[in-house]
Amino acid sequence: MNRRRGAALSAAVLLAVSAAVVAVTAPWSSASAAGEGARQETVCLVTAGHEKTVQRPSDVVKLLVNDTQSYRGVCAEYGERSRLGNGELIAYSQAEGTRPVAVGMIMTDGVLDGLPSDPPTDGKWCFDKDGNGTVDPMAECHNGYENQLDLGRNFQRKVDTPFTYVLDNWNPFGHEPLGVYDKPHFDVHFYIKPDAERTAIRTGPCPALTNCDDYALAKKLPDAKYRAPDFIDVDAIEPGMGNHLVDPTAPEFNGQPFTHTWIYGVYNTEATYYEPMVSHEYFAGLRSGANADACFDFKLATDFQESGWYPTKYCLRHRDNRGDITISLENFVQRQAS
Repeated sequence: MNRRRGAALSAAVLLAVSAAVVAVTAPWSSASAAGEGARQETVCLVTAGHEKTVQRPSDVVKLLVNDTQSYRGVCAEYGERSRLGNGELIAYSQAEGTRPVAVGMIMTDGVLDGLPSDPPTDGKWCFDKDGNGTVDPMAECHNGYENQLDLGRNFQRKVDTPFTYVLDNWNPFGHEPLGVYDKPHFDVHFYIKPDAERTAIRTGPCPALTNCDDYALAKKLPDAKYRAPDFIDVDAIEPGMGNHLVDPTAPEFNGQPFTHTWIYGVYNTEATYYEPMVSHEYFAGLRSGANADACFDFKLATDFQESGWYPTKYCLRHRDNRGDITISLENFVQRQAS
């Protein structure tokens, strides 16, 4: 796989980059040196740290993506970022007008190395359940290591979708159920409800260290028409999150190892987040090239509580030229509240 070929680009790549830069201010015509009728693609041209969405012939786009930090599609708006492991997490979004193209999180390659594991949690969601005056990080804490990242302000203001931020949880020892999700993994939550509502779900003595009143609210599911087929309540309720609905027909519940899966979040009769959950091992395979870039369909509800654009796929990719992994929601369709 291509890992940047040194400081000097090949003559062909240098010519392509030069042509692309010139074309930022002078539109590429169909009768250009690239050849009349060449198929055009959208690419975010990255030069000297600056990004600009342009149209270029497919062969030029391929060279740009291989040998510069340019990437396919419209340029991203970057939101908040946070350090994790030896790298960085960055919220991002891509849009064409008011239509979202992608909502995602960038994980630089270094994130997968040097990750914290002792203690197994950052201590944000703990409760002294036995009342002994101390908190046991193994038995009285939840949610692993948490990073909440707002999407960009322009995206939140102008794009007609309910997604506003990403919540990443690194779980060094996984979590229940044992034998299924008890391996190191990342929970990547894309929230459609305000962060203040999430953080109001308190710790307490009820299951999974949840406040008992809040636990009762988490058990109130949305009407069936607002829930995707097969997703059920398995009492996977946690403070600072709510209820996790899982699909028992998923491969990891049917004899296959957990690699990545899809989860819906709900709380007090409302859908609250969409969640790809991905093992550390799978991300490491993306980084090494053992796993190929791919997008995956997930099951959808028939009706929606809030109008806007909603995704139908989640995508997991490694960008060799940028040294990072992207976790994104894509292929948006417009839905009306009912």
